[in-house]
Amino acid sequence: MTRARAKGVFPTLAGRDVQRRVDDLLERYDALLTGVSDLQSGLSGTLSIGFNAPIAPAFLPEICAPLLAAHPEVTLSLTEGDNTSVQKGLLDGQFDVIIFVAELPNPQIATQPLIFAPTYCLCAADHPMAQNGAVTVSQIAREPLILLDRPAARSYYMDLLEQSGEEFRIVATANSTEMVRSLVSAGIGVSLLNMRPRAVTPYAGREIRCLPVSGALSGVTLSLGFPPGPKRRLVQMFVDKCTAFCEGPQGAELIVLNDS
Repeated sequence: MTRARAKGVFPTLAGRDVQRRVDDLLERYDALLTGVSDLQSGLSGTLSIGFNAPIAPAFLPEICAPLLAAHPEVTLSLTEGDNTSVQKGLLDGQFDVIIFVAELPNPQIATQPLIFAPTYCLCAADHPMAQNGAVTVSQIAREPLILLDRPAARSYYMDLLEQSGEEFRIVATANSTEMVRSLVSAGIGVSLLNMRPRAVTPYAGREIRCLPVSGALSGVTLSLGFPPGPKRRLVQMFVDKCTAFCEGPQGAELIVLNDS
């Protein structure tokens, strides 16, 4: 244990790891006492999920709904944050599992890739580019740009635009994907994103188009993160459901494939 002045006593990293292992053993012991032979049934307790993916509301409910229906004693706690805060929350014991972009994960976190999402261009449905099958980064850079201004995302998109060699102009920034989508639908500019909701019109109400970026190899890998070592049965079930979803046709609807 570690004592912090004016903050009381809190567990060390090693202590949290021991606690997780004890919880796992207690779950298994309880299953044996109640005669549950299938370790995937009879689940209960709270599953705390931290997520960074701005588009997580497009798929997390569909993953969680059957889990809750099959196990009514389970409660979910969903908390949004940025890549840094959700990793910190996992290490601090706040979360059981996180969904994040694991390009540079904390080495103390075990990761499992879910899906690779190539970068795509978002434009209004009546924009001239919307008639194209794909666009280049140079074409995008010549348009007024709306930038998703979130930790890691901003520098990632800026690097991609700078590689075009074109002078570019950012006319608006927003720290939520939905605001970016609505600004684009209003005709203010175009944007770069990676994951998309499935057939959802922006709040602004106007249609938009998702265009592949020709010749671009950039993209992000959406991953699960969890502490090393044995997982609670509830966590393992969630991991399995996320993996099956992202590997299936529903997961494919969340990305825009380019022609590279």
